[in-house]
Amino acid sequence: MTSKIEGEVAHIKREIEARGRYIDDQAALIDVLEHEGYDVFEQRKALAKERSDLAVRIARQFRLLEQIANDDPPVHG
Repeated sequence: MTSKIEGEVAHIKREIEARGRYIDDQAALIDVLEHEGYDVFEQRKALAKERSDLAVRIARQFRLLEQIANDDPPVHG
């Protein structure tokens, strides 16, 4: 079970990294467009949704990591 969860964690990690880069790129683009005088309301709204989706994925990753930690037997030194 743990290896399946670890695989899912790895997949989510890659998604989080890719979405994070996308969000950073979009934020930079929006800033440039706004500086040039364009109306960026819709782009900011879409970016807020992307950030929300990213937060959901991060929360999912956290829950999976907790599950892995709870499945592992305690280490005694």
